[in-house]
Amino acid sequence: ACSEISLFQVAMRSCFVAWLPVINATAILRGAVNRSALQTEDQRGPRVYFLFLAVDKISNLDVWTAFFDSAESDQYRAFVHCKEKSCVQQMAGSPIVPVPTVASYYCTDLVSPMNQLLSYALSTDLGPTNPRDKFAFVSDSALPAKPFSEIYQVLGQREGSDFCVFPPGEWADLASDDGLEMSVKVHQWITLTRKHATRAVDLWQKGIMRNFMSYFKMNSLAWNNMLDNNFADNRNWGCLDEFWYVTALYGTLKKVHTLGDQSIELPEFTGSPLRIDKAAGWQGKCDTFVIWAKYMHSLGHNEQENLMLSLDPVSVPHGGNWARPGWWDTISTQGIQAIRKSDFLFVRKFIDKPTLHGGGNFATAYSRIVVKDLPITA
Repeated sequence: ACSEISLFQVAMRSCFVAWLPVINATAILRGAVNRSALQTEDQRGPRVYFLFLAVDKISNLDVWTAFFDSAESDQYRAFVHCKEKSCVQQMAGSPIVPVPTVASYYCTDLVSPMNQLLSYALSTDLGPTNPRDKFAFVSDSALPAKPFSEIYQVLGQREGSDFCVFPPGEWADLASDDGLEMSVKVHQWITLTRKHATRAVDLWQKGIMRNFMSYFKMNSLAWNNMLDNNFADNRNWGCLDEFWYVTALYGTLKKVHTLGDQSIELPEFTGSPLRIDKAAGWQGKCDTFVIWAKYMHSLGHNEQENLMLSLDPVSVPHGGNWARPGWWDTISTQGIQAIRKSDFLFVRKFIDKPTLHGGGNFATAYSRIVVKDLPITA
């Protein structure tokens, strides 16, 4: 039986569901291995797989084209899952390869196209592999926040997968006689290791946690105020893509105290340990900046707020609401430079061809400042 857990108690791993893989000393000590030792004659250097999810197009494709043109071809692959044919047609002549479209449904199943991207990236890019390969999901309204070389270096050096974890008030929970069963909520825009990407595809094909939405009774209770979504209140809101990967790869959390005050070490999870505490803010590692107005001023280290505070007034994006993130339709060169200097690798949401405050071409200015890392010109 699972034992009670307390602050920073690693033993909570025994409370995961049955499909959690066995943790061994080799996996835990991988961070101590020299990077060069991970590459043999049969391996190549690390590769970043950019996995775009799009409806009818990728906004500001000219910026992305400049981004990939600046990269060495063996350091990346780029794929897109398009919902509509116009998106597939847009990719003609671009470095981004469309994968066959699968059925998807907003909120209840965006995991199918995400795993379609993983499956194609894993199965069509033949030849040597590298355990430091990374698989980064990117929105069709996102832009790079760093030059390719910097994104490649950062992701290639990280040991684990990057999950941007919402404050625990957003996590799903179910009551039981011996405490709560909880599932951790994260942004859709995650970055997976090769090991996690391979395992995710396998678990999805086996049907693991495909019943997540019904199991946790997601979005089933009516209310008038989203602020009522609090820690351990049994009111679970969110979408399958925000829960499935962490739950499938690590399991649910069992015997959680209703008052929180607990923590757990997660292997190959950037930013571990994970605090299970109603007072906790954002956790893990947020590769993509997303504006959620409700949590812009949450407790803890808040990289989102830091970027917002660094923007000049004309570059402050629309704030969005409880259901939809904010967006940019106008920005200045100073605002673009603030994005370049931020802690993020990607940033969203941008409309297609936003206005550059003060005049000029947005794509040209953005590519110069972010992609080419050149100074602002007068």
